[in-house]
Amino acid sequence: MHIACLDTESTSTGRYNEILELAIYSARGELVLNSLYKPKRNRRWPHSEKVHGISPDMVQDKPHFQDCLRKIQKIFDRCQMILGFALDNDVRILEQSGIKGLTPERCLDVRELFWGVYRDELQMDFYHVPSLIKCAEFCGYVWEEGSAHSAAADAKATLYCYEVLMRKFITLYNLCPLSEEQARLTDEQIYAGWEYLHKMVAEEMHRRMVEKAKGWLYLIDTPEGTLMVARRKPYNTHRHEEARESNSQDDHQSQGEPSAQQMANGGSSGHGHVVAEIQLADFSKGYEELFEHFRSRQLPHSNGEKYYYNLKPEDIDYFNSYSNVFEG
Repeated sequence: MHIACLDTESTSTGRYNEILELAIYSARGELVLNSLYKPKRNRRWPHSEKVHGISPDMVQDKPHFQDCLRKIQKIFDRCQMILGFALDNDVRILEQSGIKGLTPERCLDVRELFWGVYRDELQMDFYHVPSLIKCAEFCGYVWEEGSAHSAAADAKATLYCYEVLMRKFITLYNLCPLSEEQARLTDEQIYAGWEYLHKMVAEEMHRRMVEKAKGWLYLIDTPEGTLMVARRKPYNTHRHEEARESNSQDDHQSQGEPSAQQMANGGSSGHGHVVAEIQLADFSKGYEELFEHFRSRQLPHSNGEKYYYNLKPEDIDYFNSYSNVFEG
């Protein structure tokens, strides 16, 4: 299988971020490309220079990345798999610089592979995977002194980690036969691991979306009318009723949860209490649908930030009976 294991170093200058270095290794560990580039827009990049050590003087006589675009594009066009660590960052800047065809189907992020192998053993969160240096340490990789954070060194370490982790991944999930004596993975073994990893990542991202969509809606009675409030996290109604009765708002504010009065009045004086609450699979969708349903009940002093309603008992019943499903 033709593989391009890459790493980039850049100016890290926001919307005008530009590539300073690109290194690409083949599956057999051959350094296919290792070049510096002179940026067109940026003249200095002091913050990123402290990380990768590439100074303006080092690229002063180098070509612009765009001048080498055709040669680089040919390398990627020959490849079936694009490898990297935190690959989305590299793909983003490469695409901004004119490289085409780096579709998700062709990409394998070794950071995700690291998560796939150690997520259960280390209770590893998908969005908080350790750095390449930590990954290399787990895989037994030995850095050349002072080489970390150059594109070539990071790409070489990434390729090593990929080979170690893919074997562990295939064995861990029993995806296909794999002997310890086997020198190199076959295309069939690589595809088996690659496809299963894509499936795992898709399931994890969907699970995260489902969790993120969950939330609560509250109806709060205030002197100005009934407010509908959406929250990702619930607040403890009983705690705040007790706190209000004992006049100890400072206590429940220290818990990090707003009182019913705060939710209803944004911290202003007055009183408000929860008359109904529902937990939903998609609280944003629920708010939008109930907002439309109660539109005719809006009071005229609603100001675009807070919408007050004159709700009847049957409206409260409708609110309490409402439910939905997440369809993301």
